Amino acid sequence: MTMIYDLLAGSWTYRSFVNQSAVLPELDPEHMVADDVKQWSGYLFGQGVMTFHPTVTGGLTGVFEMGTAESPLDMHLNGKIEERDGTTWIKWNAHGLPGTPSDGWLYEYDAHYTAKWPDGSSQIDAIVGSVVRSQTHGDLAPNQTRDRAALRGATASFLMVRPAFVEAREVIGLPPEMLEMVGSRHHRLHHALWHGLRDYWNTPGEGDISKADKLEIARLGWEPPHPSQFPTRGTSKNREPDNGAGEDFLFMHRQMIHEVRELLDEHGLPMVPGWKSIPTPNRRSGNLDGFSVPQAWDQGKGDGTSKGLALIKSDEFWQSRMTFLERKFKDPKYLATLSLDQLGQKIEWLVHNQLHMRWCSLPRDPKTTAPLPGGRPVKESSDKWIKVWQGNGKPFYYDDLNDAFSSHVNPLFWRLHGWVDDRIEDWFEAHAAAHPGQVTRTTVGSVPWFAKGQWVGLETPWVGPTCAGHGPGGHTDGHEHGDHAHDGQAAVGHVDGGPEHGDHAHDVPADGGHHHGGHETGGHGSGGHETGGHGNGGHGNGGHDHGRYDVEVMQRVYDLIFNPEAEAADEDPEGAATRTVQFTDRFYRAESRVGSGTP
Repeated sequence: MTMIYDLLAGSWTYRSFVNQSAVLPELDPEHMVADDVKQWSGYLFGQGVMTFHPTVTGGLTGVFEMGTAESPLDMHLNGKIEERDGTTWIKWNAHGLPGTPSDGWLYEYDAHYTAKWPDGSSQIDAIVGSVVRSQTHGDLAPNQTRDRAALRGATASFLMVRPAFVEAREVIGLPPEMLEMVGSRHHRLHHALWHGLRDYWNTPGEGDISKADKLEIARLGWEPPHPSQFPTRGTSKNREPDNGAGEDFLFMHRQMIHEVRELLDEHGLPMVPGWKSIPTPNRRSGNLDGFSVPQAWDQGKGDGTSKGLALIKSDEFWQSRMTFLERKFKDPKYLATLSLDQLGQKIEWLVHNQLHMRWCSLPRDPKTTAPLPGGRPVKESSDKWIKVWQGNGKPFYYDDLNDAFSSHVNPLFWRLHGWVDDRIEDWFEAHAAAHPGQVTRTTVGSVPWFAKGQWVGLETPWVGPTCAGHGPGGHTDGHEHGDHAHDGQAAVGHVDGGPEHGDHAHDVPADGGHHHGGHETGGHGSGGHETGGHGNGGHGNGGHDHGRYDVEVMQRVYDLIFNPEAEAADEDPEGAATRTVQFTDRFYRAESRVGSGTP
């Protein structure tokens, strides 16, 4: 396998030791002996935290933080990473910062990344090696008690271990009221279905949904009228340009933001702020602001996927790609040339997917915390992937940013989608200046939006089945339907005599042309699933409707697509196994068809 250098990214706790042969005395914490402590303190050569920023070609930059906050002794790192005979070797220099106490310092390091023992337990990443001081510099006191002259040529051995990455949820976690809503089965299934159906409805080849299952999904009301259009440049026989998928993308996520804002307002809480700019590269494992980029990992899906994930997490990707795209999608002249659909499709495939991938981290089993390199098995949607109770008595909501079943439970989702939503307003302002009166505001349901016209193709973007008398995908008058009686039938999308097939015109409600009779059940669980509605610590009796869609119907549609064995579907299980709701997979499927694309 090709070396993935980003595996070394992040912070490493560094300690170096004087190479002396004396056997050091044992230390008894209950009876400390001053002379013993002195011998041990003289054994330490240096310590601090190194943060590595690997490049995609094996280069290495970073920072070595030593000293104290009042008297820092930081140094910059530069070096290279090489793979030789199955071992990862790292060589780098640390040089002091001009105008600081470390000015003039220079150290050289030679090390290798230690292999894991096949029968080892509780192993953590480690790097071992040696260091030489290449230039004499001033007194090191009070930072160490030996070798204060700091003469050139002094050597030491060192050990570096990687501390656990501090996840964003631990730093900028979402309010409990919001977690209960967005982490419910209802919201998870809706978000996963919305993305999954758009991606697999009109993509001939491996993983395509069978005709029979499409008919059943249509009967249940979930046929997507505007499937995703993977190409973002050029032409393709599989592409229907400006089909409305981009408007759907922008509107559905704006509706999510609108719903969360209303919930938080009811509880007197501020809205989760979106990013004003895409954060600059930060690989510190301590993650003080919640925006550190986690290291890449081997997903077990081949070199291409692993290398691609590492590339998107690299500093070079931010510098060469993200900064360019951010300038482009904030440029009024460029925005004024785009329809709303074009804006949505380009942002979805050129920025949005990559932001999910850049900030995703190695997922773990919600109950055992064991690493899951391949993520949640797509067939699994049991209660543990909804909410589990930890040993500390607190609930844990699975929040893998790389999985549409869980990404919206991650606090970074709302930061990056706040950035996306701001681009819609930039687009409107650009057209207001360049084409006065050609784009006008309206509301769809209760969500601020834009009237159909020269630059807007849809009256009602698609977020899911539309219910008579209500806005797209749900109720807009504040009442809830979570407690309606339920007779065991899927109420959304059934029509006597079978489905009616509409023409998917862009100027009619985008419900796939199907009538939706009956009532919504509001989230009755099935097969042992947690219910998707109310009564489990949700958001009370405000106006937010967990039961906008029938959870049983959504679960059935989900199983038809991703778990055909559970539904005895007319489907090849091996074909279904290629489907996923992971952003890495949807991105590389698109890349394999058309390339990276340009605005």
